[in-house]
Amino acid sequence: MAAPASEQIIRQMFTTFTDFSTSLDQLKAFLTSDYQQIVDGRTLTRDDFLTHAQALREALQSLEITIERIICQEDMAATVHVARATRPSGHISTIRVIAFFQLREGRIALVDELTHVLEGNGEDKTLGSLQ
Repeated sequence: MAAPASEQIIRQMFTTFTDFSTSLDQLKAFLTSDYQQIVDGRTLTRDDFLTHAQALREALQSLEITIERIICQEDMAATVHVARATRPSGHISTIRVIAFFQLREGRIALVDELTHVLEGNGEDKTLGSLQ
């Protein structure tokens, strides 16, 4: 059975987000103009999220995201995924994320997520909303 369109969009967005050689415009194409991301109670706009993505590209050597679970229904999806961030120093942070996605017209309109640091230190808690 083919993956639902929402699952494909989320997987492609994660691939673009973690490929630091892609442009921010490529990432922006996955998001609605009124996109909002709520990370542990902190709200980011689309511009805030793109600033966050750029900050991660500058602060990290690499970022990998592994989707452990995904469930999709029409224009909604939920994931449990793990982000593994490697800093230039070699420090590794592993963060478990539970996220709800709302899509509209083939783009992501809302992400509401909770994060939990599995490996790393206290400052790694802000990697989900770093600016």
